[in-house]
Amino acid sequence: MRPSPPDAEIGYSEFGAWYDRYRAEVLEPALAVASETLAATLTDVMTDRDLARIRSTTGRVKSKRRTWRKIHQPRYGGQIASVDDIPAVVDDLVGLRVTCINLRDIDMVQTALDALPRVPTGSLWLDPASERDYVAEPKASGYRGWHVNIGVTVGERPVVCELQVRTLLQDSWGELTHEDTYSKDGALPPLVDVLSTRMADLLGILDDIAEDLRTELDRIDQAVVEVSDDRGALADEVLGGQAADAAVLLRNRWMALDRPTDLAALAWALQREFGAEVSDDWFGHGSFKRFLRHAVPEGEISTGRQAYLLPRPEVDSSVFERGSGVDSDESDGPSDDAPGPVAAPGPARQLRRIDPEFPLLSGPDWAVTFEMLAESWRRVKPVDAAASTVNRLTRSARDLARAGGTSLSRRNLDYVAKALLATDWSRTQASSDPTGPPPPGAAALAARFADQTIQRMMELRILDSEASRGASKVERWLTGRVEA
Repeated sequence: MRPSPPDAEIGYSEFGAWYDRYRAEVLEPALAVASETLAATLTDVMTDRDLARIRSTTGRVKSKRRTWRKIHQPRYGGQIASVDDIPAVVDDLVGLRVTCINLRDIDMVQTALDALPRVPTGSLWLDPASERDYVAEPKASGYRGWHVNIGVTVGERPVVCELQVRTLLQDSWGELTHEDTYSKDGALPPLVDVLSTRMADLLGILDDIAEDLRTELDRIDQAVVEVSDDRGALADEVLGGQAADAAVLLRNRWMALDRPTDLAALAWALQREFGAEVSDDWFGHGSFKRFLRHAVPEGEISTGRQAYLLPRPEVDSSVFERGSGVDSDESDGPSDDAPGPVAAPGPARQLRRIDPEFPLLSGPDWAVTFEMLAESWRRVKPVDAAASTVNRLTRSARDLARAGGTSLSRRNLDYVAKALLATDWSRTQASSDPTGPPPPGAAALAARFADQTIQRMMELRILDSEASRGASKVERWLTGRVEA
């Protein structure tokens, strides 16, 4: 079937002259700015360990011939009256692609982008309404990937760019099937359609297996730093050989820290440099934490569920000012336009810099999150913190939200559920004994999560025991209480 023409008969010569000019003046500069800013955003948010899981970040400007084909597609009928309408209608004239290893790495990129502004600014911004999750709901062809529109400003002109995030296997499917080359309005030959879909399903299964493998490897990595280091006083001997080299690496990392970093990431850095076998005895120290204490004796390690090496005390006063400070109500996250207590307060954004998975939600979104989790708690009655329990709890919450006409992020729900289930308190609130306490309500869950979050901020020096104002802002933001 021949594609429909634009509403005005735009000739190829007129289109070509416009395209050549627009590409040179706008699209190529936009690609350069978007690529550089996206890379800087990921680098700023992610640890070295996470960045190593991103295999490539590429970009392209849609060619003249493919743009010409696209504007003739039926779906653009009634929208293009002149060449000047094309940039507002076609949102992938500039395309970026991030290829990572695992499915969870797609979540990691999504999390890194969450804090971007939602409206055009002088920097990178995100359009959440443009999200297309072909991982959760693959295309009929079998294509899987996560798409969203981001934007940059060239001169004073906002330019929309399509970002695609795929795993290595999802990207391989696209290369093997040549989906971009052969995609067209007409149906593919039946055998091509069947074989492409079968291959996509098989690669999807492999992605799931790879995710299970990563989960187990991450558990082993975490166990490496959780081994007790209570073996008496540290040895006085001077470190030598590889141990001395590793100690220098750790000390240099500590000297350069501008924020707390988790011990698992530091242990990974040593294993990457010296080989996985160093984790057998950590240069004779038995545990990574003990070796770290020997290498950086003046370094402070946080308490709590996840151990972090804290920066030198003298840099603490400046490190967190990047987010605009403890007492600021300004927000550089999703709540840009939200007033006062609804916006993510400074300490929350500071915690996000340390823990990229920490959710930055608006006040109303927090309220819905705790309401859905409370109802799910009543239904699931969680009694442990196993992954299967978290999955059942968050799946139930998402289904309840969807039935009510709202959408909740799986990764945000997972984060909150894991935090609540990690304490003995959660088990006492979920007893299947009919004579036991009733399941916690939304207010109880919100208050508990707020207490945990504030305590964590104190452990990481974001707040201190005297920072009552900052703690109050965090508590109001999470629980939805508004100042009189």
